[in-house]
Amino acid sequence: MDEKFLSRSREILTSMMDRGALTIPEITSSVGMSLPIVTEVINQLVKAGKLVELTGVEKPQAGRPPTLYKLNAEAGYTIGIELGRISSNCVVLDYSQKMIFEYHRKSILSKDNESIFLELEKLINHLLKEVGITKKQLLGIGISIPGIVQGETGTSQTYLKVENNLLLDHLEKRLGVRVRIEHDVKSMALGEIHYGAAQNVNNALYINYGWGLGIGIIMNGQLYYGNEGFAGEFGHIPLVPNGELCYCGKQGCLETISSGRAITKLVNDRLSAGASSMILKSKKMAEKVDPIDILKAANQGDQFAIEILEEAGKYLGIGIAILINLFNPGHIIIGGTISQVASYLLDSLKNNAMKHSIVQLNKNVIFEISDLKNNSGALGVARLTSIKYCCDI
Repeated sequence: MDEKFLSRSREILTSMMDRGALTIPEITSSVGMSLPIVTEVINQLVKAGKLVELTGVEKPQAGRPPTLYKLNAEAGYTIGIELGRISSNCVVLDYSQKMIFEYHRKSILSKDNESIFLELEKLINHLLKEVGITKKQLLGIGISIPGIVQGETGTSQTYLKVENNLLLDHLEKRLGVRVRIEHDVKSMALGEIHYGAAQNVNNALYINYGWGLGIGIIMNGQLYYGNEGFAGEFGHIPLVPNGELCYCGKQGCLETISSGRAITKLVNDRLSAGASSMILKSKKMAEKVDPIDILKAANQGDQFAIEILEEAGKYLGIGIAILINLFNPGHIIIGGTISQVASYLLDSLKNNAMKHSIVQLNKNVIFEISDLKNNSGALGVARLTSIKYCCDI
């Protein structure tokens, strides 16, 4: 296949990923190509096994039913892995972009590079075994990573740093399969665009409330990357004058008072100082509390945990007010691990966001908690990978 045909094929296949079965005129309308070109490409994609024909399907119109075409679910598979700092979340998509398997485990990012690579190999083999496919059936593997990441160049400057910073090349050689990497929050925002609350939404902000804080900026239905690809470092807005030193090297960042990292530190400090909480029933005094412990306690009605989360929500709301004034979004979608105790956060952060932002900009903002839970990042990077490699195999 020549480059022009591959480009046209990718555009047609991508346009069909969210739309189900379509006729050739419908496909022509969606991609803006001529009918003869679309017909030629569709015929080749059917021969290649990428598409299947659905003949004799009834349409609400008179005459002969048109032929419909849809993605062949068995034409290839994509794995999406979100390497989070609290958990590692995985999905497997078939060629029609349907999630056919999900898997969640504790984070593997706390280990050294070699241990992470070994755990990643084990994780992929586990997913392949569970789904009953081989590496040869994979379009590719998408991996989302926190920190400073440039997906297009395949580099990571925070986690999994390798020689010459070419993480993508290293992963492809190590795993023996095509790889696409992306920043964790951008992957989550893409998951919302394709599978969640940002579907058919023009202007929205996705806020990842997990170990850290970050945003995915959706403008005119597209993810905004910024000049160098690093847009969205929401957690490093300087919010507290002369505040705590952040791991980024600056003082008073929002992450130092409102992130999962900050909440966990505060809970451990207060418990060590004698605070009472049901968290202690499941932990020995020598053990450090993690975010999951705090979420479980809040969900069981523990007042100590609830108050900590509500206070964090207050500062997060002030940070969101800044975003409202800057971007005038239509939707604000809250996701990430901490968002799973939304009832203790949403009222606090929403009230403070409205209080500190301009009325003309906030009056029509819709606040939502993501219903994708911990799947958004894995889904988003899996879709990116499917788009990049949909013409392969």
